[in-house]
Amino acid sequence: MLILVPGWAHHYDEFWAAVKRRNLWFIKLRYLFAFSLMIFLIGGEYILDFQLTDTQVTAITAIIITIASYNIFLHWFRKHVKCVPGQFNCLHMSLVQMLLDLFALMILIYFTGVIESPLYMFFIFQMIIGSLILPGYVVYTIAGLIIIIFSSLIIFQHNSLIPSFPIQGLYIQESGFTSNYVFLFIIVFSTMLIVSVLIANRIARSLYKREQELRETLLKLNEAEVTKQKYIMGVVHEIKSPIAAVKSIIDLILQNFLGPVSETISVKLKRAHHRTDDALNLINNILRISKLRILNITTTEELNIAEIIQTTISKNSDTAVVKNLEIKFSDTRKENKPLKGDRVLLELAMSNMLSNAIKYNMDNGIIEIILNDHEDELEIEFCDSGIGIPAKDTEKIFAQFYRASNLKWNDFEGSGVGLALVMEIIERHNGQIKVESPSRLSTPDRPGTSFTIRMPYQSKITSDPDKK
Repeated sequence: MLILVPGWAHHYDEFWAAVKRRNLWFIKLRYLFAFSLMIFLIGGEYILDFQLTDTQVTAITAIIITIASYNIFLHWFRKHVKCVPGQFNCLHMSLVQMLLDLFALMILIYFTGVIESPLYMFFIFQMIIGSLILPGYVVYTIAGLIIIIFSSLIIFQHNSLIPSFPIQGLYIQESGFTSNYVFLFIIVFSTMLIVSVLIANRIARSLYKREQELRETLLKLNEAEVTKQKYIMGVVHEIKSPIAAVKSIIDLILQNFLGPVSETISVKLKRAHHRTDDALNLINNILRISKLRILNITTTEELNIAEIIQTTISKNSDTAVVKNLEIKFSDTRKENKPLKGDRVLLELAMSNMLSNAIKYNMDNGIIEIILNDHEDELEIEFCDSGIGIPAKDTEKIFAQFYRASNLKWNDFEGSGVGLALVMEIIERHNGQIKVESPSRLSTPDRPGTSFTIRMPYQSKITSDPDKK
């Protein structure tokens, strides 16, 4: 089996997908060529007055039928060709297509005048296309064969060793090429063909090499991400231990193992106990996200998104009360459809959205959370009357570690990773998130921000948002 697949492409899915797309593109283009050749035959005969001989009409008709026939077969056969190195694969099919086309083209050029044929430039077109797909040694071999066969036909025709079939009516007078012209034509044609193959093949090899380098770089980045997440997991797990110890001590006090405590102290301890629970839940969520990024672990279950948002509001109510914020939640859907997704991830996303709306709002502000249906998708809107986002920052706000230019580090704490994480979670659920500022709750001194999330109700969670 002729080896056509470069070693680096054996497990490169995008390379094989590109080859399959090009094979299908060649098949569609071949249908167009066969149709155009039929128009050339009919139009030349009845409109352009080419005065084709019976032999030429028969030969061109046979070529049209042959091209259409093997193209129909290739169109069917391509569905059964797999992209497996070491077997007959889609690269071999590309080579077969190219050889069939070149053979048909050579016959067509012979019956349209060889050196006088207006179709010989298709040789260069075919070789450029082949250079973008096939290895250099294969393309150069084919180019050499074309030059030898085409040059031989020209020389044989010039010396009357084979019949000549010029297209009558294409030229004003009979051609009388000298030997010098024939020699110069062969040299120019050969040079154009080789140079075209050389340039196209080098460009293709350069692009493939760059793809390989990018792929290797991506693998290294993924390895670095895994190493980073493992480090985060180790650090966060160590933080979990003292918090769990604090919770145990609070439990002992609340259960009066250390003696009775007053009601006032008991209320404060219960609040501290809830806070340690929240901290442990947050740590567990961080560990879950790290495991997700390392192992792409996700769970899919039917969720009540309204319940998740109400729980999120309840957990953040104390912070909202301090700033005297009014949080309005409304579910305007006609039906409370279940959403399939990962509960921990979506709870984390909703919590981040509400926390940001509270953090970047002003005292006595308003936050509205609205659930709605948008075609077959769930729409969640987080709208606030806060400080807003400058127009120049809205395109960058979802980038990691990016903070809007109107934020003062002393006034608003944050690392700039919350929205980036939200976007990753939403995209893993095959959804999208958009931002708009000012919002519909804006006032002259409070521009506000509106985030709109849309997710399909029934969707398989993707491990990589870029491969949806």
